[in-house]
Amino acid sequence: MATDVRNVNEHLKLDENLLAVLPEGGEVVSVKPSGMSDYCNTFRIEVRLPDGSTQVFFEKEGSGEQGPGLVESAFTSESAAYEFIPEHVPRPVALGTYKSRPDRHFFLAEFVEMIEDDIPRPESYMAAVAALHSRSMGKSPTGQFGFPVNTRFGDLPQDNTWTTSWEEYWTRQMRDFLDREDAAHNGEPHEELERLRTLLFEKVLPRYLRPLESDGRSVTPCLIHADLWPGNVKYMADGETVCMFDACAMWGHNEVDLGVFRNPRYPLGKPYLKEYWKHVPISEPEEDVDSRNSLYMLRGQILLSVLYPYDLKLREIFVNNMRLLVERVEEEEAAQRNAPQVHL
Repeated sequence: MATDVRNVNEHLKLDENLLAVLPEGGEVVSVKPSGMSDYCNTFRIEVRLPDGSTQVFFEKEGSGEQGPGLVESAFTSESAAYEFIPEHVPRPVALGTYKSRPDRHFFLAEFVEMIEDDIPRPESYMAAVAALHSRSMGKSPTGQFGFPVNTRFGDLPQDNTWTTSWEEYWTRQMRDFLDREDAAHNGEPHEELERLRTLLFEKVLPRYLRPLESDGRSVTPCLIHADLWPGNVKYMADGETVCMFDACAMWGHNEVDLGVFRNPRYPLGKPYLKEYWKHVPISEPEEDVDSRNSLYMLRGQILLSVLYPYDLKLREIFVNNMRLLVERVEEEEAAQRNAPQVHL
């Protein structure tokens, strides 16, 4: 167990259960807030070791009803990613509950110094993403799509119940996300959204997901980070190696992680997608990849509309993109109806 030797009031010292998972014989010499989070408190903890060296840790603290799920999501997601790309993920250390405050829970990891302002170049960014996907491909613990726990996007639980079909898994998640989006807006009527929602499930999802698992094709689950916006991917202090964190992991179709790179909200775009395809082959049917990319982009846009319902622009953004997908499918259907019939 470590000791908190800071000159602070006793009630400000670190909890006994947290000290128990810090290095044996270490002395806590500094605890500072670390970054910003809308849902958890985060801290940088510096520990002086018996040999005089120091080690720094990152703590994420969750409290209240959501607290246990938030820290469990962080620990389980980061542990899974660390298994496959330890050079790109801070080493998870512990998950626990305060002894002095049973309503407070913590996730502890090694602290990694990062460069805050720079968005990594496509080559660095996508090398880490491709490594996660390639090394984990086919290693789902059940061989199915899902995850051992329900992870969190922000503070929103994600239903990760194990499922054998990718289309079934993704359809279930999209129904859940759209239900939450509707609830976040107090069921406020939106006729266009309701029209498009029906067509999304009747036409769009079957059109672009079912071919992945038809005619002898299949989707091999790999580990997905599922929140790869630039705030969660930074250069380490060396300015070369990328650090990925704050995953809300699941075992799924690797292309899900590419949806964020299409989102105009982030300064990423085609150079990052092109770099990824240098490392990982496009799923068949290849001609559908652009439409699948648009479809997977919807996930993040819908969830942002759930988290920030007061910003109605977020709702209109995903509604417009849903409309484009519906129109694309309907244009395909019209072209097939009007195609010349060949009689043998």
